[in-house]
Amino acid sequence: MENIITFASMTNAMRAKEALNKSRIYSRLIRTPARLRKGSCGYSLVVKSRFSQACGLIKELNIPYKEMIGDDAP
Repeated sequence: MENIITFASMTNAMRAKEALNKSRIYSRLIRTPARLRKGSCGYSLVVKSRFSQACGLIKELNIPYKEMIGDDAP
């Protein structure tokens, strides 16, 4: 399973990606997969490693997100 953090907007996804980059956590921006959209479009970050740290940083910075999905999701 991929570690994915979903966002309602491109703006919030980009803010999260920049914050993760500053912390040297690699992520890739994608359109949210159809199976995860739940009725609306959106954007997601796929995080390859340090997923729990990525989730914690996004929460700490109060960047709005929809869902955190992965093996180490908080």
